[in-house]
Amino acid sequence: MELYGRRMTLATISLLYVLGFYLMGLSYYLNSVSVLFVGRLITGLISGASVPTSQIYVSECSSPRVRGALGSFTSTFMSFGIVIAYVIGAVVEWQIMCFVIGSLPIVLGVAMLLMPETPSWLISHNRGPQAKDALQYLRGKYTNIESEFQRISNNANSQLPKPSYAKILTNGHLMKPLIISMALMLFQQLSGINAIVFYSASVFQDAGCSLNNFLSSIIIAVVAMVFTMISVLLVDRFGRRKLLMISGVCMAVSLTGLGVFVYLKTASEDLSVVDETTLAEPSVLSELGWLPLLFLISFIIAYSMGFCTVPQLIMGELFPLEYRNRLGTISASFSLGCTFIVVRTFPEMAAIMGLGGVYGLYAACCLIAVVFVAFFLPETKGKTLEEISQFFVRPTITSSDGIRNETANDPQLLLKPSTNNNTHSV
Repeated sequence: MELYGRRMTLATISLLYVLGFYLMGLSYYLNSVSVLFVGRLITGLISGASVPTSQIYVSECSSPRVRGALGSFTSTFMSFGIVIAYVIGAVVEWQIMCFVIGSLPIVLGVAMLLMPETPSWLISHNRGPQAKDALQYLRGKYTNIESEFQRISNNANSQLPKPSYAKILTNGHLMKPLIISMALMLFQQLSGINAIVFYSASVFQDAGCSLNNFLSSIIIAVVAMVFTMISVLLVDRFGRRKLLMISGVCMAVSLTGLGVFVYLKTASEDLSVVDETTLAEPSVLSELGWLPLLFLISFIIAYSMGFCTVPQLIMGELFPLEYRNRLGTISASFSLGCTFIVVRTFPEMAAIMGLGGVYGLYAACCLIAVVFVAFFLPETKGKTLEEISQFFVRPTITSSDGIRNETANDPQLLLKPSTNNNTHSV
């Protein structure tokens, strides 16, 4: 991202996606497990590389007025891609699915070649005229971009030389946004979203549904996509903090209900002494078999409305320009590492704690996430990326007449809504 730009990185990623998926498809005809593993390794690595790159590209190209909505579109279309994959996988064999899905990134590569590079990256690499043309293209032909271009230029010119990763990890004004972003990624995964979705077929079975695994997966994916799209409309209206807190509370309620139901169902099955009370209990639970399905769907809705989209959006907003590619990479890698750990430990935790206990633990993590957001996450709605980056720096400014100005030390003043009244087209 730093050497060749966000645009060319995404264009290159698309080619590697095609290579990885085609190798997986060819492995079936070559009868080679090794080729399958190589293809899967490539697609896995490129999936990780695409997360920070796409989010940073969108954030740097967007105006503050619509950055929240456009930044949330990345998660929306990830959900849409999952729906496409589930539908294709339900009607064709897996090797054919690899070739079909592997052809779709070609659209990404061609589209990125037609798009401009981000103005921030161009200015940071001393390509001012190209940056101005790119910004004019993004904002619209008849939009006055002079004040925004000057603000981006001033911010880029004020950046310090890029330090090593070791210095980044010892720099307070860089570690604060990094810790906030990583914490949101951690809480996103500790909600148990991936583990619950991967094992959702058992929840449908507990509900007594006769749907097969393909159809149940498609239903969950469609619900996630629809409500992720709705979150796009809400993120710039209600702000990041409020949306995350509402999402966390609703997820905790849904997981608690799911955990209580599973606990009672397991306890009733484990009773060794059977009397009239215990004989009636299973019938009551069987009549309420729709409850776990309701709790699961409500959990997916709550997650899609906040914690699905906002952590990735925040990742593209909090980091200063010159460190955005490095810090974004650290945050995204940490998120994927958490995904692996949560999914990998889910079966063992369910065996030790019981499924109800695991759901209860995830619910507690959601409530802790709400407290974290309430106390530590600054609101970024309506702020420029330059204003947000200054929130963690807080320099003391001395005016030309020698009077010290403490405004920069006041976070409330730093995060005042932008007064730029220029009208920008999406």
